[in-house]
Amino acid sequence: MSERVSVVEAAKEIGCAPGFLRLKMKTGEWDLGAYSKPPRGGKNFSYYVFRSKLDRFLGKGDGNE
Repeated sequence: MSERVSVVEAAKEIGCAPGFLRLKMKTGEWDLGAYSKPPRGGKNFSYYVFRSKLDRFLGKGDGNE
């Protein structure tokens, strides 16, 4: 299983705002991990950024480390 990275840390590494990163993941433009819809009656989505996918996105290695 790949190491998880917080949305804030991933956004910092990419050089964007956390909200922008969430939007790009939600629209499917950036494949950095996964997100899940809020439970019934909830408002907040959950976002999971995986180190291997982030590294691949940033061009660091092949993303399998």
